[in-house]
Amino acid sequence: MQRSIDIIDRNIVIINTWLKDISEEIGDIDEEQAWGRLRAVLLTVRDRIETDEAIHFGAQLPIIVRGLFYEQWKPTETPRKWRHRDEYLEAVNSNIDGPDIDAELTVKAVLKVMDRHLEPGELKKVKEMHSKEVWDLWPE
Repeated sequence: MQRSIDIIDRNIVIINTWLKDISEEIGDIDEEQAWGRLRAVLLTVRDRIETDEAIHFGAQLPIIVRGLFYEQWKPTETPRKWRHRDEYLEAVNSNIDGPDIDAELTVKAVLKVMDRHLEPGELKKVKEMHSKEVWDLWPE
């Protein structure tokens, strides 16, 4: 059986890889900014999908990212019914601490990185729970 410390160490390596990849996709932002953008996208995705799917999807995430995904979650208030692209991107911006960012670039970058690191097909199920109006934000 793997020791708890080994699991934590492995997850730190994973999250550092994700943050580096997000930084490179967006354009060399620092780790703190990459963390904030990962958080904003995860919270927006989580709040748009059905509770059962959010639980299943969250279980696929690395432990540290999973904690971020479930941060301040209120399942009784989801799924949110953002149907229009502008509403969705505004939700991403509202989850950022600080000034507005390029939400479209952020969503595309974070989802691309997640698609690269998660099991194939994981994001496809989540994408299909979103309005078709935002599907172009998701990796092919």
